[in-house]
Amino acid sequence: MIIFLHGPDTYRSRQQLKFYKEGFVKKYDPSGLNCTVLDGEKLTFSDFRKACGATGFLSKKRMIIVENLFSKNKDKKIQHEIIEYIDHEFSKDNVLIFWEEEPDEWRERKKFEAALLYKILMKEKQEGFPFLIGETLNRWIRTEVTRNKGRIDNAAILELASLVGSDLWAMKTEIEKLTNYKNKNIITANDVRTMVKTKFDENIFHLTDALSEKNAKNSLKLLNDQMRSGAHPLYVLTMLVRQFRILLQVKEILNQEENYYTVASRLNLHPFVAQKAIKEARRFTLNELKKIYQKLLEIDIKLKTSQDDPRVLFDLLVMKVCSQ
Repeated sequence: MIIFLHGPDTYRSRQQLKFYKEGFVKKYDPSGLNCTVLDGEKLTFSDFRKACGATGFLSKKRMIIVENLFSKNKDKKIQHEIIEYIDHEFSKDNVLIFWEEEPDEWRERKKFEAALLYKILMKEKQEGFPFLIGETLNRWIRTEVTRNKGRIDNAAILELASLVGSDLWAMKTEIEKLTNYKNKNIITANDVRTMVKTKFDENIFHLTDALSEKNAKNSLKLLNDQMRSGAHPLYVLTMLVRQFRILLQVKEILNQEENYYTVASRLNLHPFVAQKAIKEARRFTLNELKKIYQKLLEIDIKLKTSQDDPRVLFDLLVMKVCSQ
């Protein structure tokens, strides 16, 4: 079986990948030794073939997961070699999953669609995960609150969606915080404004302030405070990615000399976020923002595919930004 999971909403695609892995272990692999995850960026065809051809331990089935082959691997031949292997050698007893994040720049340039392997996988069992927006995002929020044994009113859902947006990694953390705080009482819009907006104000904007001022000491302190408070590294990262994505978009609009009302409208931002983002964006050059955003994407991959220490990755980010 071949499965293709793709799309920019990595929270939902990761959840689905987890669902497949747990199902495979439960049904075919009680030893937990027959699932291999391959880093698509560094993958060679020899390593791919070895993983797929290995004999299962106490099981005739194996699961092989290949992550970010399209977006990260620079070998132009490997996709053709994998196609040939799938056509002639791949054992149908095994489960082969391709997981792809599909970053924005790839979708815009249509690089995925141009890849022959991509076209082939789209004909297999494929599941796409676009960002949730509008009513689909609102329904997800309500479902997640219920899953956390909480209750929320409609106004609070709209407020939460406007402040956090489509980043479900961050949204999940905010929902857990709100449901724990309310303890089965109904979450209101005021609760969201008090807890979520304050977090954006005190944490993210203070951190980007420190970075824009090239204040390495304060930036490191703010990051370390987050980690010590128990925030998950992926949550800290997604907050930063979301903020710098907004700053990039705002910077491009400001280059056209438009005011914050236009920024809020065009980017569908809460006025609070728009005002703060404009102030921050003016402290960076467009090139600086692009470099920072690219570095954040690199950290994202390392956090999900390696054993690198998150604190070291964040510290290196701060030193790089403050030295440029």
